[in-house]
Amino acid sequence: MLDNAAITRRQLLVATSMVCAGGATSAQSLAGGAAQSLGKLAGRSSRLFGFAIHPEVAQKDPVRELVRQHGSVITAENAMKWRNVENAAGMADYTQADRVAAIANGLGVPLRGHTLAWHQSTPGYLTSATSAEFIRAQTGHAQAMTQRYKGRIHTWDVLNEVIDGEAPGGSGLRDSVLSKLWGTTRYPALFELARTSDPKAKLAYNDYGMEQDNPWCERRRTAVLRMLESWVRAGTPVDVMGLQAHLDLSRPFSAPVLLKFFDELRALGLRIQITELDARDSAVPGDIATRDAAVASLYRDFTQACFSHPAVEMMVMWNVTDGDSWINRWTQGQRRSDGQPMRPLLFDAQGQKKPAFVAVANAMRDASVQFEGYG
Repeated sequence: MLDNAAITRRQLLVATSMVCAGGATSAQSLAGGAAQSLGKLAGRSSRLFGFAIHPEVAQKDPVRELVRQHGSVITAENAMKWRNVENAAGMADYTQADRVAAIANGLGVPLRGHTLAWHQSTPGYLTSATSAEFIRAQTGHAQAMTQRYKGRIHTWDVLNEVIDGEAPGGSGLRDSVLSKLWGTTRYPALFELARTSDPKAKLAYNDYGMEQDNPWCERRRTAVLRMLESWVRAGTPVDVMGLQAHLDLSRPFSAPVLLKFFDELRALGLRIQITELDARDSAVPGDIATRDAAVASLYRDFTQACFSHPAVEMMVMWNVTDGDSWINRWTQGQRRSDGQPMRPLLFDAQGQKKPAFVAVANAMRDASVQFEGYG
């Protein structure tokens, strides 16, 4: 869901002032350690930094070299989603998922498994299934994935995007094929299955739209906290809240609001992973320099907040360059009115560092709070 509110006056003023000042986050301002690998900079505070990749794109430069230089964790963008593995009953094809796992292994970095259960990745042959048929198929898929990659997965996104802050009746849960055929009361069973099948992997609930400061995000935060509190009370083996963090310059950002949410998650015994980070700039008028400065300002504020909290374990960008970003491949939703592609990531389409790279690198370099680990 996208909020179409206009960019705030403050964000435009900040962006304009950065450009007029010669680009406070330009590559020339990158000092000392910030010129290093982002993965190594994140490692200074015991955190990970990485990318979601498509195996074919990741085999070609500039993406291949950027992942090698900066990545300390890898996520399969689509290759491990159920529909991509099995589109016909009993016809599983792990080729693309295996390629992503091989890339992570070759780099010597951990792999995030994304995702075991998601309504949008349900194979087409199950759209008319009975509940019993769906439960049998979903269970079989989750068991097959966790067994195949057992010992190689840092964190599994066990369940993806079941929150709906606008749900009728105030349930806070999305109405979907998953809720209908698997059942909302059986969501914890997915975590129990994953823990039994791959006991060393961390288990995450993953969702979007909770990182910024507007009523829509607040309703989503409230809904996810209510769901997670019920799971924790019941002993569900959930370890991690995965915050997708598809940021948007049309919404305000508040570090205190985000950090309060982090505190509430930590109080439940959960750690936090930023799992799908990017930033839409469709609300920012003007030239590329102004747009890039506004995006960098938001990245700076967000990264500083995340790296100031001890429960935040990692930061994963959703794709590597603006050229391979899903936002610029997306055929629906928000678009720039001037027809230009968005510039949502840290590297441009040619793989060159943007002001956003400098903002993130400096925030990582300056982080003084270590990730606290798991008790």
